Amino acid sequence: MKSPITLFSTAFTLSVLLFSVISATQAANYQGTVIKLEPSFYYELNETETDGGAMDTMGNAPKPGVFNGDYGFGGPEVGGEGPLTVFSADDFEGIPVPGLGGTDNLAHYSNNSGHVTLGDGNLYGSSSITVAFFFKAGPAQGGDRLFTNNLSDPTKSFQVNVANDGLVLAVDPSQTGLNAERTLFMEDNSGPDRRLIQSDSGWFHVVASTFGSSGSERASNFKLWINGVDRTDNLQPKVTGWGIDTGLAKIGGRKADPANSTTHSGAQDEVAIWLDRVLTDKEALSLWEAAITEKKIPLVIEDVQLHLGKSSNAVTVTWNSRRGRVYGVYSTTNLQSGEWEELDDGIESEGESTSFRDEGIPLTDQKRFYKVMELE
Repeated sequence: MKSPITLFSTAFTLSVLLFSVISATQAANYQGTVIKLEPSFYYELNETETDGGAMDTMGNAPKPGVFNGDYGFGGPEVGGEGPLTVFSADDFEGIPVPGLGGTDNLAHYSNNSGHVTLGDGNLYGSSSITVAFFFKAGPAQGGDRLFTNNLSDPTKSFQVNVANDGLVLAVDPSQTGLNAERTLFMEDNSGPDRRLIQSDSGWFHVVASTFGSSGSERASNFKLWINGVDRTDNLQPKVTGWGIDTGLAKIGGRKADPANSTTHSGAQDEVAIWLDRVLTDKEALSLWEAAITEKKIPLVIEDVQLHLGKSSNAVTVTWNSRRGRVYGVYSTTNLQSGEWEELDDGIESEGESTSFRDEGIPLTDQKRFYKVMELE
């Protein structure tokens, strides 16, 4: 539906009036909510190339995370499709999570052969800690690490793993059982919840936290939310043991070798880490609510610049845009005619905002109208 909006006029020789076609676009509702909660680190994992590394949105990491592996066809991938739905036991199609941004949102795929090395694990450890992320389920080989700070100190160590019995939280690499780890069981605690290692399950949203002054205390203080549901009562101790390696914090792996059996078989997205902080139930739930809630924003022209010349004029039009989209810009000197001249229908998005310059406007033009449309 076309909804004209006058955005700019000028008293120069040429008056420029701007019209934009309003279209439903998905904003990054989830990402915005994470940022408002001020995590210590936030890796959105939207990279499409590995060269620049994995960026910390909060700007607190001393350097970008390193993509460790042979990235490309048949191996680990950057720029893969992010979650559009997450697992639901009641609906085979899953629960939609439009708040992540739809197809604009991208993810990191470990695929058993690549992970992200964040840096010195000491920078990613604290006695109180919360980690939130999405992960795409896959079969576990040797205790796949979704997140680990690879620290030996039980007062700071924190690992979120998936193994043969599903999801595991661990805080003490030197111990097993009650004082060190918990495995997620089914809602009725009848046995391990292995849905989190089944490829058909798709994506899950996780918020995991703990606090305490010792390994045993921290193991007893685990808190776990899965897809907006508090599953803490389903955390049960098992005697397995969860080792560390390298001393480097990682997403999707544990050891230096990216093809090690502890590398995750699936994918990860939106990894946020809060140090010295346990999110409240309300805060944890707010992340889930943001994920399942679509926030629509209009396509609007944000700025216009008139460039006066001796033989002709020019106009630069700038609008809010979405990554990966294509836009068209049209103009007319007579709105009543209903005829719009197509200036360009193949303008690729430049990111959050995109500009187009219309050259060669006759000096005789007294008024010109513009509109922008998202085409694909």
